[in-house]
Parts: sequence; structure tokens; C-alpha cells
Amino acid sequence: MSTTIHTPSYHKLKDFHVAHTLDSMQRQELALEVIGNKTSVTKVASHLGVSRKFVYQQKDIALNGVTEAFSASSSDDSTVCFHLPVTKEWIKQFILSLVLISHSSYQGVIELLRDLFDYDISKGNVHNIVHAALAQATQINRQQDLSQIKVGAHDEIYQAQDPVLVGCDAHSTYCYLLSLEEHCDANAWGIHLLELQEKQGLKPDHTIADGGRMARSGQREAWPNIPCHGDVFHALKPFSDLLSYVDNRAVESLKMVEEIKHKLNHPWGKTRKEEKRKELFEKMTVVEEMSEKALCLSEDLTTLYRWLQKDILCLAGPTYNDRLELLDFVVNELRLREPANPHRIGPVRKYLEINRDNLLAFVPLLEERLKKIADRHKTPLEGVVAIHHLAAIPASYQKHWEQYADLYQRLGSKFYRIKEEVDQLLNNVVRASSVVENLNSRLRNYFSLRRHLGKDYLEILRFFLNHRRFMRSEHEERIGKSPAELMSGKNHPHWLEMLGFSLFKQAA
Repeated sequence: MSTTIHTPSYHKLKDFHVAHTLDSMQRQELALEVIGNKTSVTKVASHLGVSRKFVYQQKDIALNGVTEAFSASSSDDSTVCFHLPVTKEWIKQFILSLVLISHSSYQGVIELLRDLFDYDISKGNVHNIVHAALAQATQINRQQDLSQIKVGAHDEIYQAQDPVLVGCDAHSTYCYLLSLEEHCDANAWGIHLLELQEKQGLKPDHTIADGGRMARSGQREAWPNIPCHGDVFHALKPFSDLLSYVDNRAVESLKMVEEIKHKLNHPWGKTRKEEKRKELFEKMTVVEEMSEKALCLSEDLTTLYRWLQKDILCLAGPTYNDRLELLDFVVNELRLREPANPHRIGPVRKYLEINRDNLLAFVPLLEERLKKIADRHKTPLEGVVAIHHLAAIPASYQKHWEQYADLYQRLGSKFYRIKEEVDQLLNNVVRASSVVENLNSRLRNYFSLRRHLGKDYLEILRFFLNHRRFMRSEHEERIGKSPAELMSGKNHPHWLEMLGFSLFKQAA
């Protein structure tokens, strides 16, 4: 007869069981080993000195945790992420953000506040909030120091058939002029540029503009000593369009030749008659002649365009005098072919002829800076120019690396320093006012503001676009910076804080 003795130590035996000594990490490893079928339950239990029932329990706990983590209920949308104190000040900055960041109309603001915040607001109140920020934005715009701008880009853009004068820093994209005018003339340009120079210190080394005469005349009157370079894009784009047109005509003429040949080789119906076949032969002679001329014109214009793009208006190319001669040659060749299509070739030829000196104005500056690099490193100019020309050869070409090795042998340890300076110089050379065209595309999203605020809406837009920070950009140095910060080299608060608002921050 067995007898069980109950003592206080007996009741505490299970507290000292091996299972109770395992911490959470050990239990997790145990469960994962069993779930992964790495070891049988029996072996795990035997190895650790625990029961199989305990091992199964840990396995079930782990599986339930995984199921809960990936179930729809685990991401309960009703969970409160954070609490937002909605004050009148917050509503004001929310309205400004909707209008400027999201391009929302006044009616869209009213609807959003009604549906998502159960808050009613009138269109007049929305207008007053936006209009109140206009005065502060205008004041900030006029206090900005513009003396750091070295290259300006000017253009006239049209919004609803009304001219808007635009001026931007070509490097930072800071917009220093955005003015809606009744007439686009030299006086309008001259007055604005003179005010910017006298009141905000704007005095760039040079500007870039297309072939528009009013912008150039106005700048010449306001800034007589500051040159205005030509925009190479406005020279290449019409030429490229001309090529597309001529190529299409050449392809169409070839199709006509093929169609006639098909009718002659596969006679059917009327084409079997001798008279009709004679007409087709005569027509084919004319069409073949026309096709040959179209193909020749296409090939000639393609060659001229490539010279213009890759030899004359390129960064790394011939000397300034050689480029002038090449451009004159291209103009003369276009003039010879102009009778073939005067209404399309004529404008391209005239633009190149009239803006000849403006389009190549960047080359003397480039040559002068290359000479300064050579003097600074006390090396012959020919070596620096050779590094400059090396940039025109793609790195995928064997010729690039052959010249690379040759220049390294000639210049020794100076090669890398000179190449770095030349590359930086080429990256900073501006030949187009595309930054203005980009700004024009963004302004089109704010027509509703113009309807409510009038032409003054451009001031608050200019403030916003200059002080909002880039979230992404092809230029890494711009990411996380605003145009105003890039231009001045100084940080500034968030654009809403500059307007007197306090940004909401989640509690830590």
C-alpha cells in the first residue's frame, strides 16, 4: 500500500519544473524549431526535459500569433493613430495647404471640410484666409536678397492670352519675377528689371532668353552692361520639327512609288488597259523624282541638324571662331534648300541667322574659364581643352579611355584635379531657359486662384514655389531644399511657419 506524503515543498515542485525556467526567447526558438519541422516534438521535449504537451502548447501559441499578425483584424482601421487638435489656426493652414499643395478650388476646400471634418465654411471665408496670406507672402518676396544669382532665365508666358513676365535663377530655380501685364513690351520688362536691381540687388553675370525682342530690348535699357545669351532649345526644337515633317514627306513619297509599282506588277480592272498603264508609268516617273528629292532633302537637313546639335551648340566642341563659321555654313546651306519648302525652312534659317551671336555667346565665357583653370594649375591650355573635348566622347567608347590614359600620362597628378574642375564647369554652363517653361507648366494648375484673387495671385504662388522644399529631383543637391535655400545658401523655416502658423507635431 503506497502512501503519498503532502508537504509544503511538494506543492512547489512544479514551480521548479524545467518548463518554468525557459524565458520567452527560448520558448520562441522551441516553437520555431517544431513549426519548421527541423526536429520532431518528441526529440525537442526529450532534449529540453519538458513534456510533449508543453511543446505543443508553445507551437500553438506561435501559430496563433502569426495568424493574428496577418489577419485583417490585426490592422484595425478604427485604431486611433494620433489625436489632432483642430483649432481655427490649424484650419487656416489646412486651407492654404489644400489650395497651394493640392491645387484645390475653393469649392473643393468647402466640400472636404464638410465631409471629413463636419465643419461648414463659406467661400468668402476661404477667400479671406488665402487673401490674408497674400500680403505676408508679398512682403517676404520683396525682402529677398537676389545678389547671389549669377545666371537669369527670362521669358514671356501666356495665361488665358495675357502675358506673364517670368524671371528665374537658372541654377536654383528661384523665381524672382512673375508679373501679369496688359502688354508685353520693352518698358514692362525694363521697369521690373530695374526695380529688382535697385531694391533687391539682382545683377546676374548674364541672362538667357529666346528670340523675343521685347525681353532683350527691356534688359538692354535696364541693364546695358549685362549680356543676354540665346536659348539653344529654341534653335534646335524648330529644326527638329522641320526634320520630322521632311522625313514624313519622304516616307509618303516612297509609299506612293510602291503603290504604283504594285498596280503595275499586279494589273487588275482598268490597270490592264494600255492607256492606264501608260499613265501609271508617267506618274511613277514624276513620283520617283519627287521621292528622290525628298530623300535628298531629308538627308541633307539631318546632316545639318547634327552639325548644329553636336558641333556648333554643344558644350564640348570647336573653338568660338570655328563655330561661327560652321553656323554661317549651316545658314547658307539652309538658304539654298529654302525654295523646296520656304514656309518651313525659312523660319528656321532666319532664327539661326538673326540669333547667331546670341546662340554662341556661352562659348567665349567657357573658353575664358578653361584658360583660368589652365593658369591656376600652371599647365598648357591645350591639355585643359583636351580634357574638355573628352567630355564629348561617351564613356562606353574605347576612344574615350584611350584619350583618358593619354591625358593622364601627359598631365600626371594634375589630371584628376583639372578634370574635376572641367566637369564642374560644364555642369554649371546654362544654355537654355527651360526652367521658365517648367514654371509655366506648374502655373496652369492654379487658374482658380487667378479667378478669385486677380493678378496678385502670382505673388503668393511665387512665395510658395520658392519656399516649398523639393521632395524629389534629378539633381541630388536639391532634394530636401527649397529654391530660396539653394540660392541663398541659408536655411529658412517651413513656408507655413514663415506665414505665421505653427506646424502640428505628433507627441513623441
